[in-house]
Amino acid sequence: MMASFPWSYWLGIALFLWLFVDLIRGEVYLWQAYQRANEPGLYWFCIALWAIVAISCFIYPNWSLS
Repeated sequence: MMASFPWSYWLGIALFLWLFVDLIRGEVYLWQAYQRANEPGLYWFCIALWAIVAISCFIYPNWSLS
């Protein structure tokens, strides 16, 4: 049953796992590494950006088929 998920769901799950790892480590990477302690604004911006991308995988799962 789980194999019948659209591949974008698997991508969304992987992105959320990556997001949680970044939250635990306190460092996120977009164009460069941003640390929560040194650059909190950019860190939280990147976390929010990754979360939006991950959520979009569930909201519109068939975007690659259009």
